[in-house]
Amino acid sequence: MRRLMWLSLLVLVWALLPVGGATAASFTVTPQTIEVGTGFNGARIKVSGKVPEGSDVYIKVVSPDRPAGLSKQGRKGGLWMAVETVTVRGMPGMYQVLASGAVRDLPPELRAQTGIDPDYAAIRANARVTEKHEDKTVELPPERAGEFTAGLVRLYERRGLYAVRDNAVRVQGETFEAEIPIPADIPKGETQITVYAVKDGSLVGNNAQTLHVESVGLVRVMASMAQTNPVAYGLLAVGVALAAGLSISWAFRQLNRLIFKEEGVGAHH
Repeated sequence: MRRLMWLSLLVLVWALLPVGGATAASFTVTPQTIEVGTGFNGARIKVSGKVPEGSDVYIKVVSPDRPAGLSKQGRKGGLWMAVETVTVRGMPGMYQVLASGAVRDLPPELRAQTGIDPDYAAIRANARVTEKHEDKTVELPPERAGEFTAGLVRLYERRGLYAVRDNAVRVQGETFEAEIPIPADIPKGETQITVYAVKDGSLVGNNAQTLHVESVGLVRVMASMAQTNPVAYGLLAVGVALAAGLSISWAFRQLNRLIFKEEGVGAHH
């Protein structure tokens, strides 16, 4: 009886396996950790692995949400200045999609299933835009929030944080590889990288891994200070700004002396 039960279980598991025996894509991320220090100006990571042969490959990269402050410029009292300031929450700090073909070839039902959003429409719809009004935080209605979420998307695209890249994944047989550009201001924390394999309009495999983004050195010390002791952080920031201003002033004085010295020598001759 026990042998019959085990045999029935094996038959059930075998029946649930998809054709070809592939339950998910397998891949590696190199490197798995990015260290952000004072000299960090971006990096490139490699994603490579295997999918069922004949599949189209889509790679989705999503970083943690982070609040973003935006200002709307306009004329006020004859001056060009910020006339409205809002905070946008609920949008990923980085969102990239890479595909072996065209991202828009992915059927709408699979876009909803995978969270691949080439127009960023769903991402913007999930955002929450607020502003301060008479010491109260007020959430903007969708018709007003739309211009700010659209503006944030354009800003993130210019910084390389948001991107939709067609023909960016190389596929040969069952293997694939791609390089993902990481901009300098990638959010700290855990960025999720998900690979989807699509064949004949169906999702035949998927898998996810985590890219760790960590602050190191002075950047880590300053970030920790900003959270644990904001007063000290503010004073230090002011001190650094003053020191930078004095350094620039000294450099200009030295440059002026050299210029006038050279002009004097030239005139003398």
